[in-house]
Amino acid sequence: MKIAGIDSCPLGWIVILHDSKEFYFEVVKSIHELMGRHPDLQRLFIDIPIGLSSINFTRTIESKLRKELGNRSSTIFTPACRKAIYAADYDEARTINKEILDKSISIQSYNISKKIKEVDQFLKSKPRGLEIYESHPEICFKYLNASEVIQTKKSTQEGFQQRFQLLQKHDSKFKKLYENISETFPKSKVKPDDILDAMVLCVANFKSKSYGLRFVEDENNKDEHGLFVKVAY
Repeated sequence: MKIAGIDSCPLGWIVILHDSKEFYFEVVKSIHELMGRHPDLQRLFIDIPIGLSSINFTRTIESKLRKELGNRSSTIFTPACRKAIYAADYDEARTINKEILDKSISIQSYNISKKIKEVDQFLKSKPRGLEIYESHPEICFKYLNASEVIQTKKSTQEGFQQRFQLLQKHDSKFKKLYENISETFPKSKVKPDDILDAMVLCVANFKSKSYGLRFVEDENNKDEHGLFVKVAY
């Protein structure tokens, strides 16, 4: 079974894959490019919201995710509604989001809207054999760390090392894999945090082969397009 963990990066997407033998990586500009290279990919964990708010549906799972992470809940952001994701510019997106959800969106949220839109469009025509699930790196790290939330920030050296050591406990070859990615792409194209996040998403995906798929879910779990709102870990 070929699986992957995927995270956004300045160049596009950093992807950590695993087939029947080992972990390896790809960096692609689009998810369609990824599927063109790996048409046999079967299950994907991605750090992007799936299932978006609209006039008749409000995404509420973020409150569950924040409870999961306690005082590290600031790593959870609420995405814009679907109509705002498709807006022409930031001002229009803010106006639309206020109309539908009664609140504005930050420039940080807007900046990731292009990636959310890409995934939302991809899901309309994804290959039938592909499972794709929203995931979140810090939730995955929590359950890789015996259900304990990691309190440090991964942007710090201490926080990075804590998380990277957990990954290396799972597979010592991650050190070499990380070095290969870093030597291939400058930090301006693929950031260290992006690599770390894609790795843990792939590990969580891999572990689900043994333990089964696990999700953080809310009762309000299906958007107007019929997409399930749940976060795999």
